Amino acid sequence: MDNLSLAGQANYKKIKDGEPIYKEFQQMAENPMKYNSDLLMKILADNKDTEYGKKYHFEDIHSVEEFQKKVPISRYDDYVDYILRETEGDEKHLLCAYDVMHYNKSSGTMGNPKRLPMSDKAIEIFGKYNNGYMNALLADKLGMDWIDGKCMSITESASYINTLKNGATYGALSVKMVLNFREYLPLLFTSPDEATFPKSGVNTRYLHARFGLMDKNITNAGASFYSFYLELLRYIEGKWELLVKDIESGTIDESIQMPEEVRGSLIKKLQPMPERAAELREIFEQGFEEPFVPKVWPKLRFLAGVGTGGFKSYADKIKSDYTGEQVRQYKTGLSASEGIFSIPFDLDVEDSTFIPDSMFYEFLPLEAGDDFSKIVTLDKVEVGKDYEIITTNLSGFYRYRMRDAVRITGKYKELPTMQFLYRIDQTVSIMGEKTTEVAIRSAAEKTAQELGFELIDFSMYPDLEARPVRYLYFMELGKMPEGLKAKEIRYVLEKKLAEANPSMGQKVAAGICGATKLNILEPETYMLYRDLMIAKGTASGQVKPVSIITNELQRKFFFGLTEYGVEVVK
Repeated sequence: MDNLSLAGQANYKKIKDGEPIYKEFQQMAENPMKYNSDLLMKILADNKDTEYGKKYHFEDIHSVEEFQKKVPISRYDDYVDYILRETEGDEKHLLCAYDVMHYNKSSGTMGNPKRLPMSDKAIEIFGKYNNGYMNALLADKLGMDWIDGKCMSITESASYINTLKNGATYGALSVKMVLNFREYLPLLFTSPDEATFPKSGVNTRYLHARFGLMDKNITNAGASFYSFYLELLRYIEGKWELLVKDIESGTIDESIQMPEEVRGSLIKKLQPMPERAAELREIFEQGFEEPFVPKVWPKLRFLAGVGTGGFKSYADKIKSDYTGEQVRQYKTGLSASEGIFSIPFDLDVEDSTFIPDSMFYEFLPLEAGDDFSKIVTLDKVEVGKDYEIITTNLSGFYRYRMRDAVRITGKYKELPTMQFLYRIDQTVSIMGEKTTEVAIRSAAEKTAQELGFELIDFSMYPDLEARPVRYLYFMELGKMPEGLKAKEIRYVLEKKLAEANPSMGQKVAAGICGATKLNILEPETYMLYRDLMIAKGTASGQVKPVSIITNELQRKFFFGLTEYGVEVVK
């Protein structure tokens, strides 16, 4: 393998390191409950001398049943005192016997950021499955012909990692991990340092597109979410003439926003590429009726990132309009600040499987409410049923309510497969209708499908000031059929919302809730929102689509970029 590029050698090593992990996972899938209960017993034994472990007598627990009887269900507030004593003082191992040198930052109640501990063991598990397992699966499904090429990574790390009083780091784990490998990134990725670690005012979209287009031999691409891919591909489609001109001349157009010192640094890395520019110009001048990605990057084999749940529509749009069937999709499973829960078992699948050695899982049926007697373990979940996940993880949370809803979709060997549904705390209920994120998204997407317009993105605001109260949708629209009017979109949207949640439809029909209003947004609103959040210090990997507007910043932003609104025409 000495003839491989540095990127190829790195990919080859990751595959070889991942092969035993991939094989081990197949074994665990044959008897997952054994491995999962063994993990629980190890967690309890290892943590019996922590303050939390002594409080709930971990040393006397020798079965799953005893664990469920002696240890209560918990929420974040149950751990705040322990976490503050550790992070603001000199106490250690109150919750977790493993070393905890990083705390994930996550939004909390009333906007107060949470400090979610992540032990070194939990970080190892993240790397084990997001790196080793993933690369071994890709090699198994695709072979090895993709390894000798760079990745078009559109990850950005503009947010900061802070240090707490106890010396632990605090911030997004993704940012911390990218920073650890900063000096090696130019060898592996197409995007320059100025795009991955951007200064304020840098047009990173241009840089990712420009440097990606320069490299014909890209074999794979990586992003936190598939929405980032779609955003970048739309940018290329709209700005290709400027991009190709700059590639041809080795310059950066003056219209591209960035500080002068950044521009000067980038110019030193560029040189004219007339042949590549001519290739690209010929491709783009053919138009965009057919997917252009396989023509621009003929060796591109797969995309990796979150492409399920609320991101499924982005993944589908990418395949239908930009990549076709040639480029495969690795859709990462469910991960959160509390740990990694699931991984895909194949390419192009919507389902993922639970990881038996990552954390101990319990499941509360959604219809059970707070009746914890209904909780079941991994071996007792029912296909087709929806559950809230309860986790005991490697970082000091025990029987912790995640507030994430998942649906059990089937089995991979003996492992349950799942799909993420929504975050339970973001269910909207202005008059007792309980509309989920799934229903809100379904109404918007089915409206676009029926009327044939391009839905760039959408958000919904529960308007409690209106009389009667109502839902207010925001939509950014792309290509539209000739003659289609916004009032027609609003009318169909109302119907689709009633289908997605009949309770809301009944309340609108009865006049208990007002008819839905539709606000049409200015072009590139969602691009601007992402840029704003990153500029405010949010890690790019944490900027998720705003299906439901939940805070004042979001409310002001979307109302401020509304072109016009459409209500019931009387």
